[in-house]
Amino acid sequence: MVLWHPKRLNTQYNSLPASLRSFLNEVTEEIPRAPLETRVLNSIELELSRRLSLRNQHFATFFKIKRRERNDADLPYRKIGAGSCGTILAQEGQPFVVKVAKTDGNALWNDYVMHASIADQFRIWSVIEVKIPACHYFVPKGNPYFDDKPTLLQAAEQVCNMPKDALVTERIYPLPLRTRDLLIENFCAEQDKSAARRGPENRDCLVRVYLGSMWGGIGRSFSLRNFRLHLNQMADLQLDAKVIAGRIATALAVMHWAAKTDARNVEFVLASSSEKISENFLGREIQTFEQPIYTGPPSNVHNDFFTRTADLWVLDFNQVQPITMDEAGVATAVEAYKFNDPYFPRPLRESRIEKVVWNEFVEQYLGAAHIIIREEENTRLLPLPGKFISGLIALERHKQQRD
Repeated sequence: MVLWHPKRLNTQYNSLPASLRSFLNEVTEEIPRAPLETRVLNSIELELSRRLSLRNQHFATFFKIKRRERNDADLPYRKIGAGSCGTILAQEGQPFVVKVAKTDGNALWNDYVMHASIADQFRIWSVIEVKIPACHYFVPKGNPYFDDKPTLLQAAEQVCNMPKDALVTERIYPLPLRTRDLLIENFCAEQDKSAARRGPENRDCLVRVYLGSMWGGIGRSFSLRNFRLHLNQMADLQLDAKVIAGRIATALAVMHWAAKTDARNVEFVLASSSEKISENFLGREIQTFEQPIYTGPPSNVHNDFFTRTADLWVLDFNQVQPITMDEAGVATAVEAYKFNDPYFPRPLRESRIEKVVWNEFVEQYLGAAHIIIREEENTRLLPLPGKFISGLIALERHKQQRD
């Protein structure tokens, strides 16, 4: 039997080679020495900031389902999201989703292949600070999978012309009701708040983290489904955008140099994770009890054995493509960065927060990439991550000159 040993991507500046530290000094930006001015958050902002903080725990029950004398197959499916290649269908209370293809092409198969490949590398490199949904299985067009799932077929027929391919993955749970209410209260125009609270689609709340945009504000349209949280809004809420930038950088380095993909059009969102509460007592403590006693949560509520945490997730792999481990592959990765939504920090920006997240992104990306490539035992690959960062700087400089 072969034992699998996870690898580690923990990096510290002083542990990096001198040549890489020198390059880091060239591509990171000077942070103003003036003390950072912070304002006092109001009660809504303070609670929202706490609830959006990574790994913050909330006791929550998202799905309340009455006991039924029916099979799970009889429970209705509903649309909870859509992407460029598929529509996401889910049953209340079930830990999986079914992504049904919009067309007859191979986009969903590519989604499956790239998702599984990247998930493998996340496991190998112990990437736990960015979650990736479990990739369960692929269902090709015409497979009898839908035959004994009438409610799934009915829901699928409402959004596409069946038969179509399908992909079954772990469900990413939305942010809790209280967090959604706070997002509406803080970011929705006053005249639209009641409608936003009533809108059924706003139950499916995933928050996109746009570290490369400072354009967040209160707009005319409002939706919590794929809500866009821009860097200026993170700064206003005093969220630790630097931590988010570092985690995204590590995930991107793994997608580039371990999975050998361009990470084109992947998304990073804040959403919920289900996490079992740790036991109240150790085994050796339990053995000392003289008689059976209650050892559960003080509330006596079964659901309180589980908690929800705010986590960073990566998803949507249908446009991801393999890259070669050379300068052509670097150019492809830079192009993918260019056309992605602004999840990644941008260089050569003016504000303090933009410089902070860029510096953290660069340091964590280059550090993780160096560790990964070192495993390849091919020294000619070591300069490539730096060429990617240089490509991003050149891309931004060209954009600013053009504008």
